[in-house]
Amino acid sequence: MIELFKTDIKSKVSKKQILTNIQQQWPEVVATLDLEDNDKILRVVGAWGPVPTQEIINMIKTQGFYCEMLND
Repeated sequence: MIELFKTDIKSKVSKKQILTNIQQQWPEVVATLDLEDNDKILRVVGAWGPVPTQEIINMIKTQGFYCEMLND
């Protein structure tokens, strides 16, 4: 399953921190973040099941960033 999120993450340092945190908390997912996109798209792929969307949103928000899931 693939989920896309709109964020306001702008720096490479923040990107690295967020992706590291996601990987540590949810090793079953693969996450990428496109800082070049206007919506700073976070793409999360669940290799063995559903993506923990609300947990990821909450984690990013607790670090001071905006995050919302994009609908199809």
